[in-house]
Amino acid sequence: MAAEKTETRGLWPTPLAQAVDAIAYTYGLDRNALTVKVMTDFANKVAHRSKVLQSMAQGNPLLSEPTGPGTDWGDLT
Repeated sequence: MAAEKTETRGLWPTPLAQAVDAIAYTYGLDRNALTVKVMTDFANKVAHRSKVLQSMAQGNPLLSEPTGPGTDWGDLT
């Protein structure tokens, strides 16, 4: 199955576009190819972080509110 592609558009600040163009040129890429590479790397890092957090939460669920009455430490004296 061929990779599906979707067109994206947006306005970039001119200095950013110029910087990305210059960086892309040094890698032998165009602006779009560099943007796809950077965003793919970012998406993979976020997905990995999400998997790690989910894995950690399964072993250590979030604290829940106590079901019984709390102890008033002032009554222990």
